[in-house]
Amino acid sequence: MTNFNRNQKIIISVAGSIVLIFILIFAGVIPGLRPGAKQRLKADLEFWGVFDKSDIYQSVIDQFQNIHQGVSINYRQFDPQSYENELINALAAGQGPDIFMIHNSWLPKHYDKISPLPSEKLNIAVYGDQLFPKVVKTDFTANDVIYALPLSIDTLALIYNKDIFDQSGIALAPATWLEFQNIVPKLRILDNTGKISRAAAAIGGSEKSVNRATDLLSLLMLQAGAQMTDQDFTRATFAQTLTGGFSPGLNALEFYTRFANPINFDYTWNEALHYSLDSFAESSSAMIFNYAYQLPNLKAKNPLLNLGVAPIPQNNPAKAVNYANYWGYTVSNKSPYSDLVWDFILLLTTNQNNARAYLQETKKPPALRFLINEYSNDPEIGIFAKQILTAKSWPQINDNKIETIFSDMIESVINGRQSAETALDQAEAEVSQLMMRK
Repeated sequence: MTNFNRNQKIIISVAGSIVLIFILIFAGVIPGLRPGAKQRLKADLEFWGVFDKSDIYQSVIDQFQNIHQGVSINYRQFDPQSYENELINALAAGQGPDIFMIHNSWLPKHYDKISPLPSEKLNIAVYGDQLFPKVVKTDFTANDVIYALPLSIDTLALIYNKDIFDQSGIALAPATWLEFQNIVPKLRILDNTGKISRAAAAIGGSEKSVNRATDLLSLLMLQAGAQMTDQDFTRATFAQTLTGGFSPGLNALEFYTRFANPINFDYTWNEALHYSLDSFAESSSAMIFNYAYQLPNLKAKNPLLNLGVAPIPQNNPAKAVNYANYWGYTVSNKSPYSDLVWDFILLLTTNQNNARAYLQETKKPPALRFLINEYSNDPEIGIFAKQILTAKSWPQINDNKIETIFSDMIESVINGRQSAETALDQAEAEVSQLMMRK
């Protein structure tokens, strides 16, 4: 029998340990070290959003965490009024989220905070032609680079009081702006002094009295054919005059503000009336222009309100132009897990089952092309869904300041301080100044 010295025994012991480790690896006792097995990634991801509560996303979060078992996702809901400032401050301090939401008008001012979607994860042609409507590619891409993906797209629609329409002998909502003008006198009620006791529609006022007034004016400009900014995004151009002397922007501003001018036959609004949402809920206005997300709010204000939804009036229904308002999900360029985070966003937004579950829970219109037809006959959001494919928007360097500029422009015209042409030129110059500071 061979006798081993001390050094030989140590060598044999080490060799035996190595053999045992390999046996355990191949037996699966140490699965994380098996050849071909991935080591479990550990990451705590922060997800910031607005409007939706955490349970809305929990199913998708669970799916993702089951695939990536070392990953946890913590969702935080923010007040939309304070969300942007909190987001900017957190990102600047290096304490921001990995996943966050941006409004469809925000890309020009926040693209430098985003880690774009790698092209190998989603082709730009598939993104812009097969998955989402045109407006998404316009809003969330630049130079064929994808910066955000949406789950839902809302559009501006005509919301009307069915009872007032019936009592006024109006069977159908107006399909064109000419039809809209013609029914205003039938719906409006004036007292003996000429004071409005019931408005036909909340249109013509500034943001002080009309909710989404600047969105409606932007829509009218786009319907008239206005180019809101130049192609290089260096200046605003919505006051420009086309060949032949026609100014689409001026035409839209004059049309919008005519409804707040008492000398016009279709006069129906002034800034002294109740705020548009309250006025409509009280049946003091027959029509308003707003989004699907306002329907629950209106019903909460007046559960007995018999409201209807119709497509936004058009200049030419055969070439419809609608207006989009929505949010997208994106990745912070400060996140060390950008590839992983984009995988979560893709699972959330491009998986039909997950998107459908989100829409069913939130009662919002879809963003995926696959689901638009499915929702087009929905009794509550069908109108909004049908308008998505023809929806437009325009890039805004600062949506809050532009809203103020547009609202001030409207107010200066209806108060007689400036002509429509002067007010429009001034607003264009102010927006251009904002763009030059970017």
